[in-house]
Amino acid sequence: MAKDREKAFVLWFDELRRKDVSLVGGKSSSLGELTSQTDVPVPYGFATTAAGYRHFMHETGMDVKIPELLKGLTDVEDAVQLRDVTAKIRKAICDAEMPKDLADDIRKSYEELGKKVGEANPFVAVRSSATAEDLPDASFAGQQDTYLNVQGADMVIQKVKECYASTFTDRATYYRTKQGFDHLSVALSAAIQMMVFSKAAGVMFTVDLVTGDDSTITIEGAWGLGEYVVQGTVTPDNFKVRKDDLTILSKMINTKPIELVRKPGGDCEEKLVPPELQKQQVITDEQVRELATYAKEIEKHYGCYMDMEWGVDERTNKIWLLQ
Repeated sequence: MAKDREKAFVLWFDELRRKDVSLVGGKSSSLGELTSQTDVPVPYGFATTAAGYRHFMHETGMDVKIPELLKGLTDVEDAVQLRDVTAKIRKAICDAEMPKDLADDIRKSYEELGKKVGEANPFVAVRSSATAEDLPDASFAGQQDTYLNVQGADMVIQKVKECYASTFTDRATYYRTKQGFDHLSVALSAAIQMMVFSKAAGVMFTVDLVTGDDSTITIEGAWGLGEYVVQGTVTPDNFKVRKDDLTILSKMINTKPIELVRKPGGDCEEKLVPPELQKQQVITDEQVRELATYAKEIEKHYGCYMDMEWGVDERTNKIWLLQ
């Protein structure tokens, strides 16, 4: 029997298409589209759905408790009040017990993911994907959290709850209030995907964000996991590649003194980059061109300018597109 996608709590990436934003948000639906419709290498995984989020809110009584707590937010411009109220909401969500049927679905899917990739208890990344994300009139992107190097079904279930809680960060709550969005109309999906043990990672864009030149691809990268590039913690190496023939037009190799790395037992930590690597080019010219090839394929597939995150796995030296 075909599963009812609208009611399912969990959907696999290869069951998702980019039109499924209302089910799993912008990030998860894009990962699904790339997995199911292109040859671009995407770490495999599954997504919890908007239906799962709403089920959580209803079963735990959060759909009643959150509006009650929000009554305390009389002035969204009052930073202290905003921080206090949102902290209470996040704590309430994290303290609530995950409904058994939803927890069972996540647990089963996590175990099945392990079987599919041939790894018991695999390390995964848990990424938030808001269902109102990437809509043309409402940019929610980047307002929710990502948890890296998560291991074990219990920890995954906990991180999914923390993703749910991140719907109510100060910033996201402020933004929704200002835009006139109902706080409970946004639903959150969590993408649970195989963790890439990135020795180098970064972002790339199919248009120059400063000049608007779309004949080049910009690739930025640094050592370790990609969060430090995304957050601007490290100044990454920068490569410009000509789209039509993949010529590397320019390189700026920067000093990258620190990196975010995974700890073997789970979670991440900051480390100093060995002195001899700090000024070294983070990926080879060949890898720069391989990334540019994927960027072109993704842009062609979507028919619009795209920005992507990538990582190079230390175990295999393979390049993966993360989101």
